[in-house]
Order: sequence, then structure tokens, then C-alpha cells
Amino acid sequence: MTAPAVAEYGLQDSIGGPNLTAASSVDEKEKLESPGASTIAPLSDASVKDWTDAEEAAVRRKLDLLVMPLLMLGFFVFQLERGNISNALTSSLLKDVGIDQTQFNTGQGLLYLGIVLLEIPSQVVLQRVGPARWISLQVLAFGLVGTFQAWMSNYGSYLATRILLGCVESGYIPGGLFTISRFYKRDELAKRNAAFFLGSGLASAVTGLFAYGILRMEGLHGYAGWQWLFIIEGCLAIGIAIFFFLLLPASPESPAPFLFPRMPYFTERQKYILRTRVILDDANKAQSARNIGVKAIVRTVTNPRIWPHVLLAVSLIAPTAAMGTYTPTLIRSFGFDTLKANALSSVAGWVGLVTTFAFGVLSDKTGRRGLSCIAAVTCFWVFWVAFQQVSLGTDKWAKYALIVLVQGFNAAYHPLNASWLSLNQITPQERSIAMAMFVSAANTGAAVGSQLLRKDDAPLYRRGFRVCVALVSFGLLTAICQHVQYRWSNRRLDQQRQELSIDSEKAGDVDETVRKPYVI
Repeated sequence: MTAPAVAEYGLQDSIGGPNLTAASSVDEKEKLESPGASTIAPLSDASVKDWTDAEEAAVRRKLDLLVMPLLMLGFFVFQLERGNISNALTSSLLKDVGIDQTQFNTGQGLLYLGIVLLEIPSQVVLQRVGPARWISLQVLAFGLVGTFQAWMSNYGSYLATRILLGCVESGYIPGGLFTISRFYKRDELAKRNAAFFLGSGLASAVTGLFAYGILRMEGLHGYAGWQWLFIIEGCLAIGIAIFFFLLLPASPESPAPFLFPRMPYFTERQKYILRTRVILDDANKAQSARNIGVKAIVRTVTNPRIWPHVLLAVSLIAPTAAMGTYTPTLIRSFGFDTLKANALSSVAGWVGLVTTFAFGVLSDKTGRRGLSCIAAVTCFWVFWVAFQQVSLGTDKWAKYALIVLVQGFNAAYHPLNASWLSLNQITPQERSIAMAMFVSAANTGAAVGSQLLRKDDAPLYRRGFRVCVALVSFGLLTAICQHVQYRWSNRRLDQQRQELSIDSEKAGDVDETVRKPYVI
């Protein structure tokens, strides 16, 4: 999976996010160390569950059939448009457009720069107009830009299309994650987030196979193989966008497409269950995130607990991006022909599908988001170290096997880190901004990664691979430190809670100021 094919939310009360169940005063809330403040809105229709498990399961199944497939398809074409240039690189792209490897890397950097610059503004727009409208427009936009890449003819047009593609793709990942968090309860999120990222993983799994077939169209109607690649996959994204406009539910309060608000997806009873169950699970979801102000942005950006997640994303996505962009080219350099190299590059994507979902299930089953993330990063680190050593040898199948394992584990940590971060935000505003920061960080890492494998280091890329191993090592250390920090913070919260409880008992009052611990 190319980067960042790449950002939710805990196991109910026992390990749930830092939700504030009640508060007696602002002063008491400020005494507790916390990831942010929150004003709890009242529950919408009921304060207790008044439906059966079977009724709730039926609602959840409908969501799984309506929301998840669309978001996964969106991520699928998102990744196709972003990553198919790695397959075009094995064709005559550089020669036809008139650019060299250094100029190619510059264009890749501009792609991620466009995403970083507009990530947070995109989230502000999303909150204003609604996820269904904004995400649907985004899928249409990057489908159009992806198609227009087929007519790049010089360095200037190459740079323009890459930065424009980055601009229109900005915000899709956090927007998709935010949409999932609105429809699902906290203990349902990790698997759905992993499934969302599987859309990207599936693209990585099939893009090599697509390229294997499409590049055979070289010369058809006067177009090069790489041009047909952009045209066909861009048109696929445009087609998916039409389904978004027609089918994606707008919100739990109005669970029908915004173009067809009377679409009978849910009965009135099911609508009630849909909107009430998420609020009973997390009262903060009753709040609207539409008005994201400067204070909310500053409060979130200056939250020190967010930054280790950001550093983790930057340090791990950089080597992921470097490897993802050049995987077909590297495999070809091992001694395989162009078409076979593209076909072989798809194997890693299938491995990634399994590892991403497996770690998502592990995270849900254990409730240990941080430890699951650390386990995934550890696997990634082990295979990177092994690949760096084997890459200097001559056994092409050994090098290929390890590049598959590196690529197969390059995505498992990303949704886990996203969920871990999101679970530790309280309000929808903070969650939306934090996820925008997270994805901006991932794309910053991708921009760095686009410069790691350089022409003067080819074909063995000794320097580039050493830097990749160093970055993954730093990421592993950061994940461990973040886990330790959350555990230490939870001990402080327990101590402060006990002190407040003692004070309340002495005063004859019942202490209702209870903050749930950080998700670890």
C-alpha cells in the first residue's frame, strides 16, 4: 500500500475514550488532567436502551451494507489515482513526458504538499456542508484529475496535475473516518476503520494486475500504455462518485442520501435506534461539529498528546511511501520483465489486506489499541531490517519475498494509530481536527518519502534504505513512549479521582466528576 493509505474509537465504558459522564463544576473539571474539555449535550430521545439486541444488529447490518462499501470503494479509487503512477513509471512515462527521476520525485512531493496544505481547510468545509456532500464531490474531483493525467506532455503539466490531485484528495481519509465515527459505536469502530483502510489495501493488491493488463494496450488508438492506465482508472473513480451522490446516507439524524432525503433506507423505529445508540455510547456525539472555531483548532493543535501520534505517522509513512512508489520498479530491477514486475507487485497488497484486518480484529478483541499498534510496527520494523540486509545480495526471489513482507505490513499500523488517536479526543470538533492533523502528518511523511530513493543512490539505494530503517526504528520507539505516557497519565487521573472522592465524602456530597481513562 502506498502512503498514506492513511485515520477510531474504544471499548465502551471499560476502556472507552476519555468521556466525561458528568461534571459538577468547571473548576473541578480543570483539576483533572485531560485531553480536552467538553460540554455534554443531552441525550436525544432516551437515556436508556429501549430496544433489543436483534433490532440493533439489524440497524448495524444496514449500515455495513450502505456506508462501509461506499467509503471503501472511495478509498479504493483514491488509492488507484494516487498510486497508479508507480505502475506508469515502469512504462514510457518518463520518456514521453520528458522528465527524469529527480523531477518525478519532485512531482510526488507536490502531490503530498497539496494534501497537507488543504487537509484542515477541507475538514472545515466538510463540517459546514456535511460529509455526504463533500466526500461525494471529492471522489468526482479526483476521478476527473486522475483522468486528465493521461494528457501530461511536459514537466509543467506533470507538476500541475500532481499538486492538483493532492488538493482534491485532501480530506478524504479523515472525512471517511469521521463519517464512520458518526454512525458507529466506539466498540464497533476499530474493525470498521480497518475495513475502510482495506479499500486502499485492495487497490494496492489489484493495481499491479490492472497495470499488467492495461499496459498491454500500448499504442491502441495512438495512446501509450500509461495513458490508458490513467484514463481507465480515472473513469472508474468518476463512476464510483455517481454512486456516492445517489446512495451515501447523510447522517444518523437523516440517514438517507442528500439528493434523495425520502429514500426509505430505515424505518422510523430504526432511525430512532440509529441516532440514539451512538449518543448513549458517547454523549459527545450529540454535539454538532459544524462550527469549528479558532479556539477549537488552537486547543487541539497545542494538545501535547496528539503529537506523538503525528510523529509516528510521519516516521512510518515516509518509508512506506518510498517503497510504495518504487515497488514495481524495484522488482523489475531484480531481473523480472516490466509486465511480470507489475503483476508480482500486487501480491504484497493481498498480504496487506490480511494483516490490516487481522490487527484490526486483534485491537477490537483485546481493547488494547496501543499495544496492537506497537505489535504491528514491530513486525514492520523486523521486515525492513531484513530487507535492507538482503537487498545487497543477488537472490532475486529472497529480495522479492522480503519486499512483499515489508509492503504487506506497511499498512497494518496506520488505522490502529488513527483509532488510538481518535479515541482519546472528546468532542467531534477535536476529533475532526486531530484526524486532519494526523492525515496531514502522514502526507508530510509521504512527501519526505518521495525523496528517499534518489537517482544518485540507484540501483541498490543503500543510503535510502538505511534512512528508511532509521525512520521505522524511530516510529517504534515513539509508539512505545506514547503507550507509556498514556499509562502514566491514567495513574495520575486515578490518583486525582481518589482525592476528589475523599474531598466529596468529607463534604457530604457525591462526587460526579468522573473522567474515563485514556485508551491505551
